[in-house]
Amino acid sequence: MKKCFFCVGRMVGVFLLLLNSCSDNALLEDGINASEREKAERVMLRNANEDETEKYLVQFAEVLSKAVYEREDVRAFLKKESLKQFDKNYDVLYELVKEETINGKSFRDILVSYSSDKIIREIETNVSLLNILVPKIALFKVEPENLNTEDNEIPVAISRDSETSLYLNGKKELSLQKGEVPSFHVFVVNENSRVVAVNEESEMLASTGSTKAKRVRSMNTGTNRKSIIFKSPNFDGGNNSEAVDTRSAWVGSDIVGEKELEAFEYFYTNDGSVNQKALQRDYIYYGITPQKTSGSLNRSISEYISFLEINPKTYFKISDQRDSPSPNKDPYIKEDEIVNMKRELSEAELVDKMWTKGAYEFRFEIVTSTNQHPYIVYIPLRPDEIWDFHIDYEYIHHTFFRHSKHIYKIDPNKFTAKRVNLTPNRISFGKWHLAEESIYRYVTILEEDESIENTYENEYETTRVQMDKFKGDVKVGLGLGKININGGVETEKTETNSIREKKKVIVRRKEASDHLGSVRIYFYDPIIENVLWKGVFHEVYTYNTGIVTFGISVR
Repeated sequence: MKKCFFCVGRMVGVFLLLLNSCSDNALLEDGINASEREKAERVMLRNANEDETEKYLVQFAEVLSKAVYEREDVRAFLKKESLKQFDKNYDVLYELVKEETINGKSFRDILVSYSSDKIIREIETNVSLLNILVPKIALFKVEPENLNTEDNEIPVAISRDSETSLYLNGKKELSLQKGEVPSFHVFVVNENSRVVAVNEESEMLASTGSTKAKRVRSMNTGTNRKSIIFKSPNFDGGNNSEAVDTRSAWVGSDIVGEKELEAFEYFYTNDGSVNQKALQRDYIYYGITPQKTSGSLNRSISEYISFLEINPKTYFKISDQRDSPSPNKDPYIKEDEIVNMKRELSEAELVDKMWTKGAYEFRFEIVTSTNQHPYIVYIPLRPDEIWDFHIDYEYIHHTFFRHSKHIYKIDPNKFTAKRVNLTPNRISFGKWHLAEESIYRYVTILEEDESIENTYENEYETTRVQMDKFKGDVKVGLGLGKININGGVETEKTETNSIREKKKVIVRRKEASDHLGSVRIYFYDPIIENVLWKGVFHEVYTYNTGIVTFGISVR
């Protein structure tokens, strides 16, 4: 290779989306019980399928690397298609584009010319969601928009169990260790994680998670006509709405607990069956599985807020207490422009010069059916902890008539939300035992301002599970009802499986506090929606007041 593209940055990253799996033999040692054996067998089967898929992905990477090495028009084609962001990522779904023509030949035919029709057909059959990603690597300012299509030394990358392999002209040229990210452009071969492929009869062909969708797009690919379904409307590049609420977010493994991952091994579908995601808390609290349908309460388990995001438009609402004599005033921007004559300023220096001191006091009120007063949690956060400011910077050079200047400007309209990881703080919302408590909890969020304290009374619906589902601390059966003749399990309340009541709750609040919305939490809300790339990324269920988005971890 002429070009040195061995400069790599160490970070947990884009391509290294793999975890080491346990030894299959170790999982099946003598002495493990039946449920553990079944779980081990399921893990073995899934790993075997992943190994088979990886084999075909490697084959495709080798073939594609020959085409992109020799043909500038193929490189230009992939760049153009990635910029369309059909799934709001720089993805090129092979099934959508394989019949597109490039200088008189289809993309598929070009690949066949570097391999064979048999090889390409086998890859198509075994990897329904074959995908080519042109990644954006912000750390090195590597973006699809600035990919130079005249450069024929752009490698094709594929993540494997032990490494990320880079191919050039059909040969493996470089291996990146776990934690290494290239500082140059690559084409990544993988499986698309944002869509599901279905045939004309809507038979599921490939899915790694939720099949909920709002939009279907056709893929006219020969005799086997397929369609794709976006797993979330927020993934649909043809959906321009900014008001879509996905009720889920992608997070790293540091936010998800071991018990939640175990629950997802048993409960991972949306089909109403004994494996539906809604039943995850039954496993976490009671150890119940589709095969072991009763279990005792684990009193060491509790609900925790795992992360939160604050809509930056909220700045104008919660920075209102500026003239109060209280030392706990809301922080606000005191200087929207800073000029420094001598040198550049650090981020910490800019925050100190632009903002007043202090933190916002976010107050969470958790209403349960077992208490007359809500459980109160305070989370103080500084502005720089919850928002990226995107401060504008301008440098004016020194001349004979003037000194050099460093000019900084801040505009709240340009703020974007940060995700605040609260997992290390272990902020608990309390345990949830269905024998004693309603299947609903209510959370109200405020930004507290110093003022007169008033008493408020609110009424809430509290729905309890029928007591025949419990024998002391032991829960009997999955969900709320019995398994029906179709193998389904009730997780929605009905007149027969629950008892509906009203409860009055008294709360004392400071009257000037800013109300940031309320949500209802349901015991049978899922916790984990999806797990991708061997456990590095997790799609978790979220709650959104319209201003505050947060996740819950149960561990």
